[in-house]
Amino acid sequence: MITQCRAGTQHYSSSVTTDAVVYRDQNFFITPLKIEYPLLGRSRSTVRRTTGRHPSRGVTSMRREIANRLEVQFDSHDVLRQLHDVPPHEVYEVTIDGQRAVTKLNTGTTGKAGFEGRVMAFIGEHTSTPVPETLLVEDEFYVAAWHDDAPSPETEQDADESWARAAGGGLARLHDETAPFLGTYGAFRPDDGLGIRSHNEWHAAATEYVCSRRPTLARYGHADVVDKVIEYLDGHPDAFAGADSPVCCHGWATPEHVSVDNGEVACMIDFEHAIAAPGEYDYWRTVFPAFGAEESDARNAFRESYESVRPLPDGFERRQHHYALLNGVYYFESLYVQNQHGRKETSAIAERLDNWITEILNSLS
Repeated sequence: MITQCRAGTQHYSSSVTTDAVVYRDQNFFITPLKIEYPLLGRSRSTVRRTTGRHPSRGVTSMRREIANRLEVQFDSHDVLRQLHDVPPHEVYEVTIDGQRAVTKLNTGTTGKAGFEGRVMAFIGEHTSTPVPETLLVEDEFYVAAWHDDAPSPETEQDADESWARAAGGGLARLHDETAPFLGTYGAFRPDDGLGIRSHNEWHAAATEYVCSRRPTLARYGHADVVDKVIEYLDGHPDAFAGADSPVCCHGWATPEHVSVDNGEVACMIDFEHAIAAPGEYDYWRTVFPAFGAEESDARNAFRESYESVRPLPDGFERRQHHYALLNGVYYFESLYVQNQHGRKETSAIAERLDNWITEILNSLS
């Protein structure tokens, strides 16, 4: 597997894209190893979206592209404003045939707007999770109906105990309701409920997940980061032993993407990170950025609510450090895909990430 990842990186392309890696202005810790999550810069409010930053209705190349795409499918359309502009996607508020809507488009090679639209349509059809209605999906973009409860910078909620209780149960229901459609692990393909590169074992899918990020990191001189994580996974085939069965994992179910109301999930958005993986993968992907690794009332409420719907498997706490490795490689790739920092700051963040991943590996050895 190591040789294949190193020598054949052109064969790996991520189906779990990097778009919205955001952090609170603090560090996180993984207990009991006390390994810090490196602070990667901007606060979530400035990284996540750029609502209101582009109020002009002037004709731009992207607006022209959107208009051309919408013209083919709808009788009338108007591009109103840009809501989000962080590579590899842009998001715009539009109207189509008099209906308020949102369109999301790829702006880079790692963009998967069409993939996200298909996942969201699948979730809307097969689960009780509230999502925006998908109106049109093509390879490079999708259009969804405007959802009044969708998270936004103006209405974003805190990851407090109230949010945690609603979101924990909501995430577990998403997992529970998608489990019957998935028999293997891997990059999620919502058109038929199978993994594109399906694996019977999560370890193999997790290894491929890491490998898929090597091409980007290799371009910036960090292929060794992927290689050392792959080397560890290759030498520890039992790293994920005991993980639960595959479900549709959202991949970033924090308040930036999940709004709640009256104790229930009100709307879930941004499924570009979706993957067929164990539910515990999604649990840790949410807990680390939302609550940190230290115990808290909110974190405990999230777990209690999740397990009231879908119990977590034995040993899931032990495996959190292996999920931290997956997250670390993901964060590293996102640093370059998003390109949100100057050269000096990017270099400093890359060094912190490299050291962080190395520290985790050393602690696990």
